[in-house]
Amino acid sequence: MEVWDLVDKEGNITGKTIIKGEPIPKGYYHLGADVWIINSENKILIQKRSSKKRLEPNKWAMTGGSTKKGETTIETIERETLEELGIKLNTNKLKLITSYKTGTVWIYQYIIRQDIDLKKIVMQKDEVSEVRWVTYEEIEDLFKNNKFMNNRWELVRNIIKEYVEKK
Repeated sequence: MEVWDLVDKEGNITGKTIIKGEPIPKGYYHLGADVWIINSENKILIQKRSSKKRLEPNKWAMTGGSTKKGETTIETIERETLEELGIKLNTNKLKLITSYKTGTVWIYQYIIRQDIDLKKIVMQKDEVSEVRWVTYEEIEDLFKNNKFMNNRWELVRNIIKEYVEKK
């Protein structure tokens, strides 16, 4: 049973909790965190969501997930990348790029530069079916063809574009 903290419309923890799967009360949100991993070639690591996922199965996405009760969003990123991909991130290099509300989730978006050998990735089969490095333009194409997770790329694409063009 996974328990989530509830936050208010400003993203502040309220002291109230909910069990994953229960409806989120009106005016409240649960926390989530995503990470955009960019390598030294300015390619972005994406993962294909498993066909077993309830929301948006078989769509490409960044790594991320829901924040558990008492967990920070950075701890969420650390846990999710380890669980889903077997990757240990250098969380000291994480940079918060934006946060926003979408539906019933208050999402924190992070970016990190880290080279990862795809051969060393161990996918959690219930969550991830494939991983690959792609260019900014390739994500744009996936998004335009409705093959990328909704409410993510369109809200960070300009920030990511600036970030990959800087280096």
